[in-house]
Amino acid sequence: MILSPRYLVEPVMLLFMFTYIMQLIYYSGIYQADVWYDQTKNETLVRHCLYHKAEEICKNVSENATKAFSTFNMYISIESSLVGIVVNFLVGYFADRVPRTTILRVSIFSSIFSSTVLLVNSFILQMPLYVYYIATFISYLGGGFGAFMGTSMAFISDVADKNSRTSRIAVADGMLQLGALFGTFVGGQLMSHAVWYSTPLLCLVINLSLGSYVLIVIKNPQRVKKQKSGSLKEAFSQMADVYTGPTKYRARIIILSAAYLLHFTAFLSYAGFFVNYLLMPPFNWPADRIGLLSSISSVANFLLVMMVPLMKMAKIPETLIAAISCAMCCLGFGVVTVARSFALITVANLLKGGSGVALALYRSRLSKVVKPNQYGQLFMLLGSFESLATLISSVGLYQVYLLTRKWYPGFAFTILVVLEALALILTLWDGFIARRQGDPDHTELLTNEQTDEQPDDQLLDANSFNPNREVTVESDSLYAVN
Repeated sequence: MILSPRYLVEPVMLLFMFTYIMQLIYYSGIYQADVWYDQTKNETLVRHCLYHKAEEICKNVSENATKAFSTFNMYISIESSLVGIVVNFLVGYFADRVPRTTILRVSIFSSIFSSTVLLVNSFILQMPLYVYYIATFISYLGGGFGAFMGTSMAFISDVADKNSRTSRIAVADGMLQLGALFGTFVGGQLMSHAVWYSTPLLCLVINLSLGSYVLIVIKNPQRVKKQKSGSLKEAFSQMADVYTGPTKYRARIIILSAAYLLHFTAFLSYAGFFVNYLLMPPFNWPADRIGLLSSISSVANFLLVMMVPLMKMAKIPETLIAAISCAMCCLGFGVVTVARSFALITVANLLKGGSGVALALYRSRLSKVVKPNQYGQLFMLLGSFESLATLISSVGLYQVYLLTRKWYPGFAFTILVVLEALALILTLWDGFIARRQGDPDHTELLTNEQTDEQPDDQLLDANSFNPNREVTVESDSLYAVN
């Protein structure tokens, strides 16, 4: 395993997530400000409501303004999800054909663009709403968060051997959780107490620093010597090969990907329902109490994910770890449907904190059953699944929640229990197939004996990783070590 600073992307992931969450918080606030201003034409009222969260003033904002913001936010979610699905898929075609660092730099540049737009907008409250649609579209053309995440995970898969990969990916997920936790806290504090432009300015400075760090310090795990361009048809064929290629692990790739989609959809949906659920009757809880519960869940998520390396040292099977994580989430979602006390809701959030463990295990397990020259494609496809999950959650399941919350507020959470139960079944199914194939803990990398097409010199083994070797990338995207 490579532990040189030139091959450590985890700190970059932490800071990137930190700025990403702060930008999301600021985006939400600035969207709300512009939509409310469009409805009320009262800048003083809007700024005071956003800055100080004064309930007696916020109540003066018309109901139409609140509905307009909800509709506008849904359209932004639809746009970002659809663009994310397509862009992640297309970036996947290049993910194993160009240096990893190139995609990381482009992704960070798109984040720099978003920070710049937000900084400009902080001085112009009356900016037309269509500007947000354009800015969101352009920022996602660079790959955005999905491309950065997928490439970072592929980078880790390149440099981590078969024994350390699960731990490295779990630590990377832990860094993401930590970045989200600090981003939520700092972003909320800046929105409430600092000057209006402080958030985008801080994000811009950090993203510029990250771009410089990746440009100067981070070294690509393989050096691409030459490459040939392929047609769009070849791009689709190559991406589909991850799931249809000649490998005995095809069923497990499909099963684990389906489990990942189900689990991620339930995870996102819970986050979307939770706040609104507790703000409405019979709870009517204040925002600070809800924020405390969310923080507890984030801390639990971080601690549990960081325990995965210890679980691996204790020789606990990966299937069992992932299954326990899914079972915890399933139980947590079920508790929410019937809980009415702060203590039970807290227990539910602690149980839901296990969600990050399953995500880390799914990523690691999938990387071990695809060819090493498909890491980038795999994680970009998972990025498309994440965008699809966002679309299903924000448009489909959230609308179900809005329609059913009056007669049974917990109905939407019941759906999440079903989704998580299905993910649990698929996880156990994968473990059963793995055991039948003589790979009970799913820790062996794909070798040449497990494919029908590639000769010995066309596969890269992460155990013999050499950062100085050169890699030839042909039109069929198969690696050949020179």
